[in-house]
Amino acid sequence: MALALRTVILGVAAVLFSAITAAAQETRPERIENARVELSEIRSAIDSGADVDYIALEERLRAIRDASRARLGSIERERDSVQSQLDPLGAAPGENDPPESDFIANQRADLSASLTRLNGQYTAAQANIFEVADLLGRISANRLSSLYGQLLQREPSPLTPGVMSPAVRSSGEIFGRIAKYFTGWRQSKADADEGSLAIALIAGALVIAVIIFGPVNRWIAATFSRAIERRKPTHARRVLVAGLRVLARLIPGVIGGFIILETLRAQGVIQENGEAAAHAAWFGLLAILIVNGFTTGVLSPRNKNWRIAPVEEGNAARIRFLALGVTVVFSLGILLSAIADAALANDELSRVISASASLVIGVFYYLLARKNLWRNDDQSSEGAPARRPSTMWRIIRRTIRGTAIVMIISALAGYGALAHFLSSRIFYLALFLGAAWFVRALLMELSGWLYRRVDHRDFEDQDERDNASQNFAFWSGMIINFSLAVALAPAVLVLAGLPSTSVGDIARQAFLGFNIGGVQIPSIAKLVAAIAVFIAVMALSKLFQRGLQSGPFAHSDIDSGVQNSLTTLIGYAGLVVALFASVSTIGFDLGNLALIAGALSVGIGFGLQSIVNNFVSGLILLFERPIKVGDWIVTTSGEGTVKKISVRSTEIETFDRSSIIVPNSELISSSVTNWTHKDRMGRIIVPVGVSYGSDPEQVKAILMKCAEENEFIVSYPEPYIVWKDFGASSLDFELRAFLGDVSKSLQVRSELRFAIFAALAEAGVEIPFPQQDVYIKSMPDAFSAAANSDIQENPDGDTVAT
Repeated sequence: MALALRTVILGVAAVLFSAITAAAQETRPERIENARVELSEIRSAIDSGADVDYIALEERLRAIRDASRARLGSIERERDSVQSQLDPLGAAPGENDPPESDFIANQRADLSASLTRLNGQYTAAQANIFEVADLLGRISANRLSSLYGQLLQREPSPLTPGVMSPAVRSSGEIFGRIAKYFTGWRQSKADADEGSLAIALIAGALVIAVIIFGPVNRWIAATFSRAIERRKPTHARRVLVAGLRVLARLIPGVIGGFIILETLRAQGVIQENGEAAAHAAWFGLLAILIVNGFTTGVLSPRNKNWRIAPVEEGNAARIRFLALGVTVVFSLGILLSAIADAALANDELSRVISASASLVIGVFYYLLARKNLWRNDDQSSEGAPARRPSTMWRIIRRTIRGTAIVMIISALAGYGALAHFLSSRIFYLALFLGAAWFVRALLMELSGWLYRRVDHRDFEDQDERDNASQNFAFWSGMIINFSLAVALAPAVLVLAGLPSTSVGDIARQAFLGFNIGGVQIPSIAKLVAAIAVFIAVMALSKLFQRGLQSGPFAHSDIDSGVQNSLTTLIGYAGLVVALFASVSTIGFDLGNLALIAGALSVGIGFGLQSIVNNFVSGLILLFERPIKVGDWIVTTSGEGTVKKISVRSTEIETFDRSSIIVPNSELISSSVTNWTHKDRMGRIIVPVGVSYGSDPEQVKAILMKCAEENEFIVSYPEPYIVWKDFGASSLDFELRAFLGDVSKSLQVRSELRFAIFAALAEAGVEIPFPQQDVYIKSMPDAFSAAANSDIQENPDGDTVAT
């Protein structure tokens, strides 16, 4: 009855589903096919090599891609719905299975056909997306090739009369147009009786901008820069001070420039055709202020201890002058080009402006890349050698020098576009790297501050603390550098000539994932999220472990070895949960782990069996706890105290402070003596030999008294004396006693021997030593006569040997 009811419900649901999606099913395959046809047309247009509008093609391709992705989402939802209806029906019965009803068989067939149709649509839509990605890549390559081709096109040199003469005439016309423009503006204001007010407002804006520059600069210097400079200079703090000096100049430039521009726009000085020139002037001013602050902070001419660049004091001013010269010429070139475009100048004037600016900038670049300009012969106050430029910096300097030579030759030979491209890219790249440098310094300083606030570990000495701090600085620096490199990569690609839209596509594919040979590669976003989940779960596991150690474990009578075992097991459980959570975040189906486990079983059976054996043995040690951390054990590998039980092996510290790494399987398969398994009580035996003339009862009393007077010997079980044997030279006794802590056995044995020796000596009991009597029955006659001649009688009548 229940099966029939479920079958009816599934059938009704399938009918409703088919009715709802009928319209979509009719039009979606056609749309997918239309997209495929349109993609074929776009590919044909690209292959034809004709003069096509790549920007328009890119827009069409992105529209197709977005529509195809939307279709994929709807197909996936419908496919999941069909699969959820098909799963309860189960597999079709086999030949030997009882038959099922025709209704269920038909229902399974219809759902299977729908699933097959949806899978086909999904594959076709996904193929369109792959086709769009391929075509976008081809368009980007063609556009980049076209750009580089234009850069290598030669035009008449700007020094030739055929270029210079039209340029001079055009410049004169521009000056006339500019004068006429301002004359017309002044006349219009005069006619409206607003001339004096407009000039007063513009002058007031200029005065306000100048006033803002002074107070803001002094406030930043007094509040931040000087406070940092009173501390010990480090690399991060040097860069931080340089960044503050940039901000001290940039903030007034932004505010003051905004006030001036808005004032000029409000008074009608800046018209629509002059917006580009006004923005170019503002950009040039900001660039000059940024480079001025940057060079002042990096070169620090007033205090060499805060200087970042390893240069001499005399060269610092020259480098600063050249850097500012590059910025001024570059900004002036952009401004003049914008004015020329706004004033409708001829092409010759534009080429002369661009080539002249590139030529001068190339000269500045070459002068900046000179070797003697970056030489540093100064020494520190302690007499140590001064810092030398790194190998990477030498490579960069030589690259810039070579590029400068190419720029100069290109500008003179008529390759003005190439010269302008190189000069502008180097300038913008320097600005980006400078900004990244400041951000890195701030993040490094912030991470170090957080580390010092959070890390409360106890270190044995300062060297260990410094080593831990250096390790944290290294790894945090690696993460920061990688993050900044990823953030700068799009800007570098754009500077290299790749269209910004193509760079956006590359970034999108990197963060959303891409397909290689039918295999879906996880996106960077998913990988970062998986790493973050893994770190978060492991951090929570560590916090939970520390909470147990400082909370319940610290206020309970649980044995320390048991505490360590529980803590270790929690750590293993946290590791397993973190691995599964991170793998799930990537999008990997955990059901496939069974297949991976089956594949790994073959490798385990051949090459990894010892590792697995040790791992399982480690788990047995943690659960059964035949040994615990802190136990004193004796194994075939050595004797000592258990310091750590890890996944593969156990660390034993011997009494000589050496470490023995014992595989866990050895501790399970071999016999192990554990002196502290159940408790720390243990027995010691101290053998004592006395002469045959001693009183055994007196010896027993002396030994018992020595045992009772020792503070480490327990009263129960009480110590006792054993008369072990009649020895060859002595009466052999044994003092046997129990200690509360068997780890003090060597100390107690030593103390007992000192006490026994003193007590026996005080009682007059002799401690014999082994001796042997030799009886000579016969000797040769000559030797016997010689021996007798040496024997004499002393005055007391005794015979002595002489």
